[in-house]
Amino acid sequence: MVSIKTQLIRAAAVGAVGAAATAGFMAPASAASASAGMHASLAAVNVAATGPNTKILAGPVRWSPTKLTGPPTKAGSTCSGTNNTFTITNKTSTTKTIQVNTGSGKMLLGKLGAGKKAAICGSGPKGAKAKFFIKGSTSVLTVTLS
Repeated sequence: MVSIKTQLIRAAAVGAVGAAATAGFMAPASAASASAGMHASLAAVNVAATGPNTKILAGPVRWSPTKLTGPPTKAGSTCSGTNNTFTITNKTSTTKTIQVNTGSGKMLLGKLGAGKKAAICGSGPKGAKAKFFIKGSTSVLTVTLS
């Protein structure tokens, strides 16, 4: 596996965190960083989004599909429904906590409300990979930058 540099960027949810909360997404209060490759951020999406999508399904809670390839987005650009690497749709009836592996363990990316959709933006070199988790689930989503 390619070494991954991750730096979690405070989520920018089209406007302010208050708007994000009404859209069903809550960003972590502070960003964390690790040394080395792929930057990731999560933003609420209120409209149809383009690009690859994965769903969070219930019984047991899992990703579907578990592997995605998506384009990198420019670091520092606004993450949105039309500017993203991939999206997540929470098809369950409860809020789910999304985590990402930074190379030094799982770190909080944000919470996604029941029935809500969020855009994930990643930047880094082609072939960089990141693993995403749903807290309390053994399912793993592997994302590769194209």
